[in-house]
Amino acid sequence: MAVAGCAAATASTAAGGHAAPAAPSATARTSAPVYGPPGPDPACGAALKAEQTLRTRQGKDQGNESVLDQDFTSFANALSAAAQQEAHPTAAKAMTALANDYTDLVASQSGAAQLPDMSTVENDGLAFDKACS
Repeated sequence: MAVAGCAAATASTAAGGHAAPAAPSATARTSAPVYGPPGPDPACGAALKAEQTLRTRQGKDQGNESVLDQDFTSFANALSAAAQQEAHPTAAKAMTALANDYTDLVASQSGAAQLPDMSTVENDGLAFDKACS
């Protein structure tokens, strides 16, 4: 089963590694406004990293249903945790909905929950992508 509706995450969170000068001058320490796009939202960054991890593991674990279920559970848990940290209500709601979809998907394997409608999972994945892109 593919991660429905989730875009490939290629979040780059590495900071630039510039060495500080040995004796910075007073002019080098002045603050200047920073222009450009805002930095990545930390909660979305964590959720996108979890999505990337799921994609990687999913390919390896495709033949083992119990391990794949654990991958889905880990993804759902990571999304739920990110949603708790998310400052933007729309993104938090999208993360929570997708986490619930994956939780229900795993629970449906044992009959503990109904299999979620795949169009709902896809739509929730698209909402997540939109909120965190």
